[in-house]
Amino acid sequence: MQRIPYAIALVALCTLAAELLLTRVFDVILYPNLGYMIITGAMFAFGLAGIYTTLRPLPEDTDVEPHLARVTAWMALSLVLLRPALNAIPFRFENIAKEPVQQVLWFLLMYVVITLPFFLAGLVFARAFATWADEIQSLYFYDLCGAAIGCVIFIPFLPLLGPGGLLMLAAAALGAAAALFHGSRKAMQFAAVFALVAVLVPALAWPDYLSFTGHKGDRGIAMARREGRSEIVRWDPISKVEVIHIAGYVKNIVYDGGSQSSFLYRLEGGLERLRTQLDRFVRQNDEAGFLGNFWTRGVLIAHYFKRDQDQKVMVIGSAAGQEVKAALAYGAGHVDAVEMVGTVVDFGKNEYAEFNGGIFNDPRVNVQRGEGRGFLRSQGQQYDIIQIFSNHSSSSIAAGAGALDPTYLITADAFVDYFSHLTDNGVLQINHHTYPRIVSTAGLAWQRMGRDNLRDHVLVVSRNFREDDSLPSVLVKMQPWTVEEIRDIQRFLSMSGRYETLFQFDEDPRRPEQSLLTDEFYSGEISAETQARIPYRVVPTTDDRPYFKFLRRTWDPVEANDENFVPTNVAHYLNEQLRQGGGLPMDVIHLYVTGGVSFLFAVVFILGPLLLSRVGRRRWPGWISSLAYFGCLGAGFIIIELVFIHKLMHFVGFPLYTYSTVLFTVLIAAGCGSLTSKRLGIAPGSPRWWWPFVGVIVTGAVFLATHGFLIQFFLGAPTIVKVLVTAAYLFPVAFFMGMPFPLGILTIEQHSRSAVAWAWGMNGLFTVIGGLGSILISVFWGFRAGLLIGLGIYLLAGLLLARMRSALGHAA
Repeated sequence: MQRIPYAIALVALCTLAAELLLTRVFDVILYPNLGYMIITGAMFAFGLAGIYTTLRPLPEDTDVEPHLARVTAWMALSLVLLRPALNAIPFRFENIAKEPVQQVLWFLLMYVVITLPFFLAGLVFARAFATWADEIQSLYFYDLCGAAIGCVIFIPFLPLLGPGGLLMLAAAALGAAAALFHGSRKAMQFAAVFALVAVLVPALAWPDYLSFTGHKGDRGIAMARREGRSEIVRWDPISKVEVIHIAGYVKNIVYDGGSQSSFLYRLEGGLERLRTQLDRFVRQNDEAGFLGNFWTRGVLIAHYFKRDQDQKVMVIGSAAGQEVKAALAYGAGHVDAVEMVGTVVDFGKNEYAEFNGGIFNDPRVNVQRGEGRGFLRSQGQQYDIIQIFSNHSSSSIAAGAGALDPTYLITADAFVDYFSHLTDNGVLQINHHTYPRIVSTAGLAWQRMGRDNLRDHVLVVSRNFREDDSLPSVLVKMQPWTVEEIRDIQRFLSMSGRYETLFQFDEDPRRPEQSLLTDEFYSGEISAETQARIPYRVVPTTDDRPYFKFLRRTWDPVEANDENFVPTNVAHYLNEQLRQGGGLPMDVIHLYVTGGVSFLFAVVFILGPLLLSRVGRRRWPGWISSLAYFGCLGAGFIIIELVFIHKLMHFVGFPLYTYSTVLFTVLIAAGCGSLTSKRLGIAPGSPRWWWPFVGVIVTGAVFLATHGFLIQFFLGAPTIVKVLVTAAYLFPVAFFMGMPFPLGILTIEQHSRSAVAWAWGMNGLFTVIGGLGSILISVFWGFRAGLLIGLGIYLLAGLLLARMRSALGHAA
């Protein structure tokens, strides 16, 4: 028995590590917002394993330890085969509209592949807990500790080995766990050989053996690899980064398999030579000259405007360094550059320092790995320029990338941060798509700060011909734009008239009558009547609803026209999303496919066995209330957990760290709550049965009421401090969330084995439904609404438990 707790801890460690590694894998091979599918899929698999264990218990004469060893070995094998299986499945996201049945079937197979390891892990836990029920508290402790360690142990090794290598190491650890379960010398020897092979494969593998094949459009990456133009591939905790050689003067830094990118331009002859060239390009209106050094001339507008004033510049999302280079070329005295993907910073300082002219190593430049708003808050300084440049191109958005990714850098709360850290005549420059929504969001921030007449402070510049990847430049100046200042920018852009050259002013405070946008946009309060006219979403985004790139309101084509405030580029990529999807919108179709597949699996593999088995068809007193109760727990738990993850992603700053912190805290706290409930006298027949539900609601309400202050107060703190604050803040809610499920099992377990099976089944089914529901609620109503709905579900669960207690004779 001494071996068993350690074996369970190893299985739990590998299970959670695999879950989080797969969220990173799906960031790359599909899209980042599909992380919820991995989490809900794992919980669905655990529930399915519980049903299977209840409906198919082991014969009484079974030797359990060898049985657990075999199941663990199968789990290890499933992890080994997971990468080649995912790579072999010919699912293509962009082909869903052309081949709907075929692609959905391939996606069903992908779902089986990713849930199989978690189903086997669930079998291990369920069999072990049933066999050694008298040691449940000790085993549960080892289970939770192993799971908690699994949430964080892989992070330092991710850049070195990548998810493929780490999954092989997890398989090796599972081989050791199988040997511990079995206990024989032969099993130990076999496990040692298996572990050795699994460890050596990542170390000695040929380059592509451990890589994952993308299942979406990769913007030419596969061709570049075939042609030998892929120079470096590295897994960062934030993104998978790949450097593609394009030409002698430019390279493409690609994030997450093509979802985003940034261009790295060669700098020859130093910054003084570049400045001389830029001045000549302006005089000669040489657009080709600009494009040999920058993605677009729009990158430089604010830097040109503030030129040679020893200006202080803040670049949020410095990526490959175009904005930093522009700032230095125009005489910046100091540049703070912040980039979340540390690997790209390392490229600029080391591998590609000579290529980019050493700009990241310039003494005037302070380049940091971090989250932009947190860094801005931590510095407490005023800047002459704050610049943000989108690394999503129109073509990537047209392919459906990023529509449901939270964008905390473009919210009204973010704009308040930016405006508060600009000098009296400072400029905020944002190069991004959909400038009407940027203006409305800035208008809400302006209003919150008690300011008015935003129109006098906004200048919007775009290219006069609308090629796919044009990015309008939105410039907000803290003082109103003067006529001479606007003329100076016209000279830089070589503009002699509104429609006569390469560039135009879409919003010009000198000519409000020629602007596309009305005063409503600048106020940040767009009436319901105006919103009804506009065929895409233009309401301001906030930290509670940060889905800036979620624009679609209709599946019909959108016509560009001034009357309905639809710029040409917005109509282009909304319609392109429909065209590429064959009439289905590429920006949201993945949500329908993953949600539909997940729900289908939950219905077929949970309700099917329960309805068809003899045990499952048995009824018990209060069975309707029982089904609803466990369904509420599944939906409520996952809704609150996913809201925490997405809400705190802005605060912690790094998605992977947020997932790890929230899961780690929820696991530990829920386990402690479950174990503590017995000591607190919380039982079906106890008058304290209602404590967990009141505890969840009260602690959740405290979080709702105070989290805004907490985030504002600690936003500028170091990452480790924010992680600890997050864990401390979530612990009370998760502590009480761990009590209702075992309390419900204790309420029904003595009355029917069918009831226990249905409890697992309904919990798993509604975990899947709640996972999809959490995303939809957050997008359409916000995180606050999601948390309120989750807390309301726990209130309903408490009322249902009261009915169950009465029906089953537990009420006093």
